[in-house]
Order: sequence, then structure tokens, then C-alpha cells
Amino acid sequence: MTDLLAPLSPDQTLLLQTMADPYVRTGEWPTWYFVRETLDRQGLDADKLIGSLPQRKLPLSMATYGLAWYPRTGYIQDEEKPALTVAAALHVPSLMAVMAHPFLNVLRKLVEIYRAVPLEPDKVVQATYTAKMIKRAVPSISDQFMARLPEILNHEPPTWGGSKWTEDGEWIRDLGRNISRYAGINDVKSYVARVSELMPEPVAIGAEQVQTGPRLRLPQPVVVRQLPISVSGFYSEPEESAEPEPQPPASVYVDESLIEELEAKHSTTKWSLNKLLQLMRELNSNYAMENPYACHMLLRAILDHVPPVFGVNNFERLASSPPQDWKATDKDYLRQLKNFKPQGHDALHRQIRESADLIKMGYMPPQAWLEALLRLVIDAL
Repeated sequence: MTDLLAPLSPDQTLLLQTMADPYVRTGEWPTWYFVRETLDRQGLDADKLIGSLPQRKLPLSMATYGLAWYPRTGYIQDEEKPALTVAAALHVPSLMAVMAHPFLNVLRKLVEIYRAVPLEPDKVVQATYTAKMIKRAVPSISDQFMARLPEILNHEPPTWGGSKWTEDGEWIRDLGRNISRYAGINDVKSYVARVSELMPEPVAIGAEQVQTGPRLRLPQPVVVRQLPISVSGFYSEPEESAEPEPQPPASVYVDESLIEELEAKHSTTKWSLNKLLQLMRELNSNYAMENPYACHMLLRAILDHVPPVFGVNNFERLASSPPQDWKATDKDYLRQLKNFKPQGHDALHRQIRESADLIKMGYMPPQAWLEALLRLVIDAL
């Protein structure tokens, strides 16, 4: 099997889950000794399983990409810590929120950086980026993910390239033109499909394992230009380019464009938007993973969080007495969201009982109701 999107066997999935669980809890990949021994006690061979995972290869290159990465050929030593890639999140949903979705948020900004570099007819201009630029462009990104980001960038094809550390401990990375081919990617499945398209050669099962991605090297001296800054952190009018190929809609509850608009407001409003942005990111992650209880609780948390923007202290008062100049449709949406709140209360506070208690994804209200509220929040900031 060489299709990164194809379903895995139960044993392969167990291997990925065994590697992912410690990472989700602590941010550190487990040693191969831990993985090997854990699977051995269930009668499974971890070395054979990791070698059976699908991989893709760049034409005329030794660089490959698959669901797992480890730093040397052949036998994996006990103390080594193989890592999973963003593609593995398709098979291990717990990686979506802690790795895959934040990486895609960064990837979209990297495309913007690359396309914003001013071109000069007589010079080679290298696009670069730093941790500070990423944090400014995506203020909702967590410090925990920022600490993990360099390793993730090393293992993903769009961000392979030169890197170095400055004297003050900051890292600087190069952006190659390949990054532009990932424009318009909004979900993990589309991302993995694009990687597969750009790395068309399958790696035969049983072939010698190779490092997934070229070894990083220090960049050669190039002309680096300071990028023009907009409220979102980057140049707001990138050079014209071909429209990206249409992508299938993302499995999200809150449209990404609304989240980006809120991020752009972060530097101009008196309100701190960190929690609201994080709540929306977590809502989207749990919606993609079809976690109904978490979605209900997060939606209720958002409703309780935003009323001070409108000068009131609770959502019930906002929905019952909205500003007169609001459109009738928006007022109706708020009343519907007010009626939803008991479901959120049920998910959060109903105690255990003898009879079955199930809240399903289909009980979530239409996205349009929440997006209308968030549009009103953005307009009020």
C-alpha cells in the first residue's frame, strides 16, 4: 500500500496511536524502545509495521514522505524517537488539534509571506521567516505548539529547506517556491492529497527506508528584504498569481476567514481575543473529529464569552434586547442560539444516571447562527 489517504490496518493504526498518545499528553515523541516493547507485548512487530506504512517519493530524489519519520536508514535504535507527520493525523484524530490544524494555519501564512516578497529583476531574493513573524501572524497559536514547530517544519515537504539560529537564539528558515503550490489548502485531507500529487512516485513496501526529507543546510548568502507589514502581520496585497485549484470544503464549524478577520483585529482592539480565538480553533478541531460533547461545551463557552463586547454581561440579555440597528435575521439567529444554551448546559452539567444519555453531532445548531454572531463581534471591535 502506497496511498497516504488509504485506510490502515488495525495493527498499523495501533502503531500510530502508540506513538501519538505520549506526544498528545507531553509534546514529546516516545522512544522506539517504548513503542517496540508496547507492541511486542501484544504480539506485534513494531519494526515491520513502521516499514509497512505508505510513503511517497520525489522524482529523481531520495527524499520521501510518509506517515512516520525517523532520522536514519535501517534499524531504529532503542533510544531514537521516530515522529509522526501531519499526514498521520488522518489516521489518529488526536493529532488534529495539537499538530495538524495549527500547522495548516502556519502554512497559509507562509504562502502569504512568499507571495509578498518584492521581486527585483537583477537579484535573487530569498523569502525567510522567523518564529516572531509566525506568532504575529497567528496570535492564537499556543506557546506549546511554537516550541514543537521547528521539528514539524523539518518533516513536512512544503517547509523543507535551509535554516539557522541567530546569535540571540531565534531561528530563521528559508521558503522555497514549492510553498506556493500549497495555496488554498484548508484541511488535512486536501493537504495530504497535494503532497501525494507533488510526490507521485510510490515507495515499494520492503524497500530500504530513507530519511523523509533532505537534511537541512545553512542557507547561502542572499538578498533578504523586510516585508511590508499590515494589520495581519504581512503585506495585504500580494502579487497577482494564478488562482489556486478549488479545494473540497473543510470540515470546520467556523469559517477560517472569520477567524483570520478576528486575528487581524487582535492588534487594534482593546479586547484580548486570545481566548476567543482558541475556543474557535478547538471548536473546529473537535467538530472535525466529531466530538459532540466537546463541541456543545465549546459553543456554549463562546456564547458566554463575547457579550461584554456589546456592553452587556450575559448572552441571555444580549439575545433578548439586541441593538435596534441590527438586522432582523441576526436577531433571530441570536434568539436561536439562546435556545441552544440548555443543550450546552446539558452536555456540561448533567450528572451520570442509569438511563442512556447521548448528545449527537446532529444536535449542533447550524453554523450560520454562530457565524452571524461572530460577524457582529468583528464589526463591534
